[in-house]
Amino acid sequence: MTDLDTLTSRTQRRRRELDGLAGEARAVLTRGKEIQAEISDLTDYISDYERVTVLLNSLGEEKQLKAQTVIEDLVTRGLQTIFDSTLSFHIIQSVRGKTANVDFIVRTTLPESVIETSVMDARGGGLAATIGFLLRLVVMLLRGGTKEENILILDETFAHVSAEYLAPLGEFVREIVDKTNVQIVMVTHQPEFADYADKVYRFTTLDGKTQVQEDA
Repeated sequence: MTDLDTLTSRTQRRRRELDGLAGEARAVLTRGKEIQAEISDLTDYISDYERVTVLLNSLGEEKQLKAQTVIEDLVTRGLQTIFDSTLSFHIIQSVRGKTANVDFIVRTTLPESVIETSVMDARGGGLAATIGFLLRLVVMLLRGGTKEENILILDETFAHVSAEYLAPLGEFVREIVDKTNVQIVMVTHQPEFADYADKVYRFTTLDGKTQVQEDA
């Protein structure tokens, strides 16, 4: 083998090594972005649960029980309407040591068994995100307020909800808006929700400029 052949072989081998390292770097970067998104989602979920905990702790014992029942009933109704009639939502309050603790549980009632799962572990992000939305909604309703004050902004809240559940979810959100004084502004890439909206604005980018068009 000539010196040129040896050099060519080394160059090709080194190029394959560099390509492999570049692929690993891209995989790490992608996973890093995924982890950041997961952390952001978890932070939102925790914030939703903290709102409920603060609300319950601010009430007297009798009002607290009534508020808890309202929360459980509304979230359960949402879960059963959107996902599955076997699901129900429960707030479990307990004292560990001298510290009050609140757990949020999804219960699946089957013919031969009952399965309880922490909301954070329940069927992935779609279910957890929907519960988070329902909790924000019911806390807003319990606190009262005018229509101008009761505005929920949902920024890709349902991005992880499976396509099969988008229609019943859209119908449920539509029903909530019609029956309460809550306004919902939804930012989404899921066109299925457009069928349930009062107004739809589509954002596109052309030559670096954002254009907004209202659907007729």
